[in-house]
Amino acid sequence: MAAAPPARYLLAQNEHPYPPLPSVLAALADATGDLHRYPDLRPRRIEGIIADWQGVPAGQVVVGHGSAGVALDLFHAVVEPGDNVVHSDPCFDAYPLFCRIARAGARPVPLGPDARHDLAAMAERLDDRTRIVVLCNPHNPTGTVYSWAGLTAFFRRVPPTALILLDEAYIDFARGWAAPDVPARIAEWPNLVVLRTLSKSHGIAALRIGYAMAAEPVAQRVRDHQVPYAVNRLQEAGLLAAVAAQDEVDRRIAGIAAERDRLRAELLGLGWAVAPSLTNFLWVAVPGDQSPVKAALERLGVAVRFYPGQGIRIAVGEKDANDAVLAGFAEAGPPPAAPAAPTAPPSDAAR
Repeated sequence: MAAAPPARYLLAQNEHPYPPLPSVLAALADATGDLHRYPDLRPRRIEGIIADWQGVPAGQVVVGHGSAGVALDLFHAVVEPGDNVVHSDPCFDAYPLFCRIARAGARPVPLGPDARHDLAAMAERLDDRTRIVVLCNPHNPTGTVYSWAGLTAFFRRVPPTALILLDEAYIDFARGWAAPDVPARIAEWPNLVVLRTLSKSHGIAALRIGYAMAAEPVAQRVRDHQVPYAVNRLQEAGLLAAVAAQDEVDRRIAGIAAERDRLRAELLGLGWAVAPSLTNFLWVAVPGDQSPVKAALERLGVAVRFYPGQGIRIAVGEKDANDAVLAGFAEAGPPPAAPAAPTAPPSDAAR
């Protein structure tokens, strides 16, 4: 069988569709003059930048090589062989991998029919050897959300010996989602770790800037397991420039959200089941044969992420990329006996 042509539209990894802002590129260029020097042993300056930006004490911030790097550091810090980690199925690909690396028992829990975490089923999988329970909110790969009240109702069922890893990689796209500020969350829930990244919202995925915010004892425990010199000068320069350009970042996010909503509306009009999303991607439920869609999108040079037997995740791109997605799904035709797509988030979801 002939190989698929190279993809023209890269919509498989939820990347930002636009290149870095000019101010970020200029800051990176300025930072290249001393690349022969080591960065700081520990990223104290970056921790301070993020602490000021997010309004938390610097002692509650952990910075690492992308949010995935911080999450892996957390696994190394708290998980021993024989412990277990509860997460959704599907979820961000890194979490099952981290379970294997940490030699933890992975306890995947299928999503509910609304494409959200099945929190009741997840609570049933918790025990005294659970060290981490992972909640992606908004969820990856479906883009769905829980309200803060819905999340905290679940938090009450998590034993204090387990950490709640609340992965908010896409939170900047969830405009209108209401929750207390992070200091208040941590004060109420000392076993909560809030994980974030600049890869998606700020469009600097290659710089690998991720961070977590947690109670100081938890944050220090993670820092104690981090590799020295892990955060470099280019990351620091990129972070400063990206944070300073927040107004421009917000305008780009608004444009992506508008394209997301257009793409979802037109896919629904073609008969596909598309979950409501508060991210920069969409989840199309395709539990049956995905090959007609795959063939059509490959022919058009569109790369998306296929979850066999479950669905298809599509990052929102520029208009021409999204139009190519629509052309591919139109060519594939509506799925037979397609499940009805919800037209609004469930009652617990953010408005």
